[in-house]
Amino acid sequence: MSGTNPKQLEANRCNAQRSTKSGDACGPRTSAGKARVKFNALKHGLLAKSVILPIRSRSEKQSHFDALLAQLIEELKPVGILEDMLVEKIAVSYWRLRRALRAEAGEISDNIRDFRRYRFDTDPATLALPSSSDTLKIVRYQNAIERQLHRAITQLQRLQEHRCLSHPDPSETPPIDPN
Repeated sequence: MSGTNPKQLEANRCNAQRSTKSGDACGPRTSAGKARVKFNALKHGLLAKSVILPIRSRSEKQSHFDALLAQLIEELKPVGILEDMLVEKIAVSYWRLRRALRAEAGEISDNIRDFRRYRFDTDPATLALPSSSDTLKIVRYQNAIERQLHRAITQLQRLQEHRCLSHPDPSETPPIDPN
């Protein structure tokens, strides 16, 4: 049995019934209030559904992602929808990898701040090593993202090699000598 006395339990039950019947549930009620608390639980954003996190940040701007994607398209010169998809996947993976590195740096910064505040008996050099469960998760996500990035690059390279072999550019073939 819980350590709460019977009077308190009865008051809790009464309050719970009253708030659900009258619509006085906890939490924000206005759309502005809901928008403010929408990302309260966001820790690192590595599993976010959207590529760009809708938070105010110098490093999370749609224009920056668009510039990255445009640069990759210029460099990799995709042909067809499949190559386009792989170039976009490369951009998304790279963007998330950068986010993971920022999250890891933030965790290390927090470790250093805590070290300075509480003066732990620890070698300061160990503060950069993954120790907390959050840091270990970030490193795991980072490894998964790196594998996705590498896989997309490899797939794109194979597709482009196959395309070049099966449809050689006539301007690149040497002219045939009639003699």
